[in-house]
Amino acid sequence: MSTNRLKLEVNALKEGMFVADLDCPWHETPFPLQGFYIRMDDDVKALSEYCKFVYVDVKREKVKTVHANHAVPSSEKGKKGISGSSENNPEIELPPIVVKAPHHYEASVSINKEVARVEKLHRHVYDAIDQVFLTVEQGGDVSIKETESVAKGMVESVIRNPDALVWLSKMNEIDAYSYQHSVKSSIWALVLGRHMGLKKEMLETLALGVLLSHIGKARVAQKVLDAYPDLESSQLSAYQQYVEKSVELLTEIEGLPSGVASIVEFHQERHNGTGYPKGVTGERIPLLAKIAGLVDYYQELITPRDDELGMSPYDAVARLYELRNIAFQKDLVERFIEAVGVYPTGTLVELSSEEVGIVTGHNEDRRLQPKVMVVLDAQKRAMKCGKVVDLKEVNRDRNVLSIKDSLPKGAYDIDEQRYLLSGATSKWSWRHLASSFASG
Repeated sequence: MSTNRLKLEVNALKEGMFVADLDCPWHETPFPLQGFYIRMDDDVKALSEYCKFVYVDVKREKVKTVHANHAVPSSEKGKKGISGSSENNPEIELPPIVVKAPHHYEASVSINKEVARVEKLHRHVYDAIDQVFLTVEQGGDVSIKETESVAKGMVESVIRNPDALVWLSKMNEIDAYSYQHSVKSSIWALVLGRHMGLKKEMLETLALGVLLSHIGKARVAQKVLDAYPDLESSQLSAYQQYVEKSVELLTEIEGLPSGVASIVEFHQERHNGTGYPKGVTGERIPLLAKIAGLVDYYQELITPRDDELGMSPYDAVARLYELRNIAFQKDLVERFIEAVGVYPTGTLVELSSEEVGIVTGHNEDRRLQPKVMVVLDAQKRAMKCGKVVDLKEVNRDRNVLSIKDSLPKGAYDIDEQRYLLSGATSKWSWRHLASSFASG
C-alpha cells in the first residue's frame, strides 16, 4: 500500500478528499470511476452503502471545494463558463432524465465488419462539413443535403455497432480543427443517444445538430479563433458570437429538420446557468442540446484547439464527473460514462501483465473491465496477430488482470488500424495468461 494512502472510515470523509480505493471491488459498486473526489454529502452517503473503510490519497486532497479547484480546464481559459468559486458555481438538482419508451439497441455486426463498411462514409462526413464551411466563408447559399445524408449514415452505423465510428475517429486525424471537432463530437453524441434509447429520428436530429453546431465560426475572425482559448475580453465576446451566427445561418436553410436549430442555440449553455449566450439553467436547456454541450466539452478536453496536449480519456471523464450538477446534469454525465466507458474504444492501454493493448469494446456492468486487443507482449514486442481478452470474463472468479494505465495515441509506434483490419484472435487461453505473468 502506498505511503500516500490513509485508511479511513467512510463517515470520516470530508469534502475535497480523494478516494483512491475501497474495501470492496470497484466493479461491485455503482461508481463509474476508480477514484474520485468527495464533493458533497451524497458521495459519503453512497459510499457508506457499500463500504466501511476507504483509502484516501493524502497528496491529492484539496483544501478548497473540488469544483472550485477543478472546474476550469486549461482549454476553458478566457471563456465565460464555470467560474472559480463555489459561490459562483451553484449545484442544481433536477429530476432524472426520462426517455419515453426507450429503444433497446443490440450490436448486429462486429467492429471489424462495421469499420470496413463505413470507412468511406467517415471520409464523406468530413467532406460534407468541409463544403458547408467553405460555402459559408464564400457567402453562398448553404445546402445541408449532403450533411443530412451522412448524418443518417452515421446513425445507421452507430445502431449496428457503436464502436466502429469511435475507432475510425481516433485513427483519422484531420488538420481543420473545427471539422474534426464537430465530427468527433457528433460520434460521441450518437453513442450516448443510442445508449439512452433515443429513437432513430431523434438520433438523426442530434447528429445533424452537432455536426452543424460550429458553422458560425466561419464568420468569426481567424485571429480570434487562433487566439482561443487565451482570449482578451474584447475577443471573448466576438468568439462567443459564433453560436448566434450559427443559428442565423441555419434559419436561412430551407427544410431544416425540426430541433436542429435548438441544439445549436443551446449547446454552450450550462446546467447551472454559467454558459452562453443566454445563461439559462438546466431546466430550460433541451435534452439534445444538453447532450451536444456535454460531448462538445468532452471532445475539447481530449483534443484542445491550441497546441496543448489534451487530457487522457480517463482524466476527461473524471473532470466531467466532478462537474455533475454544476456544468452538466448528473445523470447525463453518468450515462455518458456508461456509454463510452472510462477507456473509450481505440484507447491504448497497458495491462497489469505489462502487455499493451487497444480497447475494442465495453461491458456496461464492468466499466473498468473492457474488451482489449493485446498487441504487444510483456517485453513490448509486437504480436503478429492481436488477441482479444474480455477483462470481465478473465476476472469472473478472481481479479487476475487489469488496466494499469492509459497510453497516448501512437505509443510504442503501434498502428492500431493494422491490427483491426488484419483481424484478431478472440480466444484467450489461460495458459497464455499464466505465461504472460511469468514472463513479466
